[in-house]
Amino acid sequence: MGVHVIRKRVKAALSRSNLPGVDFTINPYVGCAHGCIYCYARLYCQKDIGKRWGEIVVIKENLPEVLGRELRRRVNGRVVLSTLTDAYQPLERREGLTRRILEILIENDFRVGIQTKSDLVLRDLDLFLQNVSKVDVGFTITTLDSSLVKIIEPHAPSPLRRVKAIERLSEEGIKTWIFLGPIIPESGDLKEVVEVAAATGSRLYYDRFRVKGFMKGGVVGEIADRARKTDWKKVLRDVEEACRAKGVEAQPAFR
Repeated sequence: MGVHVIRKRVKAALSRSNLPGVDFTINPYVGCAHGCIYCYARLYCQKDIGKRWGEIVVIKENLPEVLGRELRRRVNGRVVLSTLTDAYQPLERREGLTRRILEILIENDFRVGIQTKSDLVLRDLDLFLQNVSKVDVGFTITTLDSSLVKIIEPHAPSPLRRVKAIERLSEEGIKTWIFLGPIIPESGDLKEVVEVAAATGSRLYYDRFRVKGFMKGGVVGEIADRARKTDWKKVLRDVEEACRAKGVEAQPAFR
């Protein structure tokens, strides 16, 4: 299945954020070709993109230029890429939009956080090393079961590739973290994800599976049904206990 690409010029780059520890977000793209079947981001974009999630991606082609203008206002804080898309989805390999944005942010001495599911992030290691103390990179890992990932995250890099990427970044002295979320009910490998965090010195953020209206029928419907029956207090307690046992710093992603 090919992805329908739309090019768009925008008037703003930075968006204010209410997320803990995040002042601004930048989303270089709208939509995401990874096509994760549970992704909530489809609820926060144009209706046609949400309904055809994973099939349409909008490229904000003038975003670096707009960002450069906005930074002249001397805004400061921590900027995270990205909250509603993956800044390192396959199109980025060709477009280089995220890299240009990072060059501007790092040149202006910003604190930068990155959340991704892609080992393509390693392409920009040279930029991270220019300002190690102000860059952090996080990987979303919902499960280490590659066969399950092929179903729920059909076009995202495998868990093994993500783990190898986080190991490399950690070895290079880049601050790393893992987002264990949404936790897939009965996936059974939560402790293994905690072990990856321990081995790489990564903080772990976690969040339960949140059932949304679009989760009807098919695999996502089955997961949603299991989520409704899950004792989340116990699951989250188990995650916290596993983290304590391994010396991993852990906290809920959303308070």
